[in-house]
Amino acid sequence: MRSIFLILAVLALSACGEPEVETLDVKIPSGVQVPEGMVYIPEGEFIMGHPDEPRTRGGVKVSTPAYFIDRYEVSRGAYAQFDPKRSVAESKADFPVVFVNHAEAQAYCASKGGRLPTEEEWEKAARGVDSRKWPWGRFFEHPNNGFSGFLSEPVAKRPEWISPYGLYGMGHNVWEWTADWYGYPGQPRADRETFRVIRGGLTQTHVTIKFSPTWFRNWMHPENAFQFLGFRCAKDVR
Repeated sequence: MRSIFLILAVLALSACGEPEVETLDVKIPSGVQVPEGMVYIPEGEFIMGHPDEPRTRGGVKVSTPAYFIDRYEVSRGAYAQFDPKRSVAESKADFPVVFVNHAEAQAYCASKGGRLPTEEEWEKAARGVDSRKWPWGRFFEHPNNGFSGFLSEPVAKRPEWISPYGLYGMGHNVWEWTADWYGYPGQPRADRETFRVIRGGLTQTHVTIKFSPTWFRNWMHPENAFQFLGFRCAKDVR
């Protein structure tokens, strides 16, 4: 009888599946109207960067004002409404838009009354105020590790991988443009204001696929547009 109880207990635990992400309880001030599809991020401090990564802020407290940011990466369907030259198959409309350069991403956000998020805004929305390395909290290997190639997924997929503020796709799916230039202490003068910071994608080497930590900074020339690079928008709270 005891063995039966043990088996039932194991089955019950297996049925629970992935644990839910521990999210933050955010109180929206009276009078603030959150735009559709966006999330309110309150003002205050968070830990930015990591001490072992010299090209980050190094793990110091940084403060931001309140702002709004898209819950999902901009989809191909949404972008096609902005740029009708971009035809998109219905089956792919919910996938993140890619092959957009920095100026095109900025123009889309401006058309919605917004802008690209700053690095500070992006990182705070991804890691919250408890200094998470991964948006969803605990570490695990990417399930596709060992395969060559990378395919994006619908922007609303993977609720088990959301950030503490409930944003999707901040530690996987595509890399995302930010508003900031890529810079760091000691950067050669010739490289200054040459590349824009991109965040939140996967690092790939041959058949190895890894999640990028919330503080991980990557860079890209603003005129480039690739199949692994998309964006989301932010907006000031007025």
